Amino acid sequence: MALEAEARASGRNLWFSTTSANRDFALREVAPDLRKLERGGYPPGTIDRLTGDLLNGLAGLLFNTPLDMLIEQRLWRDCPALRPAQWLSLHRLAEEAARPTLDPRIAAVTPKKILRSVEALNGAFALFLDRLLPGAAIAAAYARLPSFKLARQLDDLARARLAGPLEPGDEYALVDDFAKLLGLEGWYAWVPDPGHHEITAPSEPSGTTNPDLLREKHPAAVWFLLDALKRFDRLPPDKVRDIAFEIARLGQHGLDYSSADKTYTLSTLPKESFSGLQLMCLMFAGFKRIAPEVDQGMDLEEPYLKALAIFNSPG
Repeated sequence: MALEAEARASGRNLWFSTTSANRDFALREVAPDLRKLERGGYPPGTIDRLTGDLLNGLAGLLFNTPLDMLIEQRLWRDCPALRPAQWLSLHRLAEEAARPTLDPRIAAVTPKKILRSVEALNGAFALFLDRLLPGAAIAAAYARLPSFKLARQLDDLARARLAGPLEPGDEYALVDDFAKLLGLEGWYAWVPDPGHHEITAPSEPSGTTNPDLLREKHPAAVWFLLDALKRFDRLPPDKVRDIAFEIARLGQHGLDYSSADKTYTLSTLPKESFSGLQLMCLMFAGFKRIAPEVDQGMDLEEPYLKALAIFNSPG
């Protein structure tokens, strides 16, 4: 990603993180709403899973919304040939985001602070898209919400920042500004990027950059994804998140899915070894559970849907 590379080159890159301390802080802030759900008869396990998914989803939305504004503005400005595809893609994504955000059934079980923040972030991005995309008319769906005033404040803040010169890494300050307006300070942490990793040996060709090879692996991926679904069904959201994040960090250096050899290990799943394809399937299924809105950039959607159908089939 160009923004990350530019920030790293200037020594200002940061990693967005949510620690156990951040999670505990957030849970204390939404505790009254969770107690209401308990009194409403929801099982504790269901509340825990729901809350974990909501916290992870909000963290991802808080980080990605201001960065996506900058990225999409750059693309629209610098790549005019892509504008028709960009218009269609962003409009579809905005419509998909609006459906769960505006669903009263979801609102009824979502802690107020989380709901207000999600509505405001999606509303702010909709306002941004209405300016960027001619004739988009996306923000009208959010105008009736009490959070729309906050969405406008976020949009005003972003518009002012994006109109001026931005130094590499300034986008992270915009995340902090959004968090301050939403009252989400303390819900996340920044981790300094240690910098470039030295390449000590020439890389060998492998399947990690070969989409045709990955498609050939789809039949095997179905069963690895099914195993991941069964595994994660027995685990709490925090454990799923830790596994997915560890694989994502490992994947920064490349995962070789051309080989069936089990050469990888994880601290989150000790006493086991995995092939590259197994790890990719674990990460794909993990993020589908903890942050389904994240585009993982892996062509595994078709085998995932097949695995999910098997997993959900009776008997």
